[in-house]
Amino acid sequence: MSKNHNRPAGRGARMPVLVGIAAIALSACAAWRIESTPAGPGVPIISNLRVEPAKARVGESVKVTFDFEDTDADLIEARIFRSEFREWVYSPAFAPKVLNLRAEKQGLAIGQVETSLKWESEGIRIVEVFVVDEKNHTSNGLRVRVAIIRR
Repeated sequence: MSKNHNRPAGRGARMPVLVGIAAIALSACAAWRIESTPAGPGVPIISNLRVEPAKARVGESVKVTFDFEDTDADLIEARIFRSEFREWVYSPAFAPKVLNLRAEKQGLAIGQVETSLKWESEGIRIVEVFVVDEKNHTSNGLRVRVAIIRR
């Protein structure tokens, strides 16, 4: 009789469990940070989140753009959360990059926001975007992945 029957399962048996935990964490990552205001009059809406290029090299700028619609035309800021998924570990972004939209976008009911981001290490990055208006209405959130590879 083999003596191996009492050994604990190896790394291969734990992999599906880790992937499942990562999927749950990724699907709920914004729920504790930002709560969107229910849709209605005066609540901003964002759409069409894009990153270019979708696969970038370490240190290379990635252009992030998205469209907005705000019937009150009173946007004040965009909040961009940069999380990462590297070596099977999910690291949430606790502090967003905040873009001041008062000067450029206030008074516009429809428009587009553009910024750039860089990363100094490789891995899968998750970019999550929200906008906020003067009445503290928070838009829906959009999320996109970016692959950062070695130089």
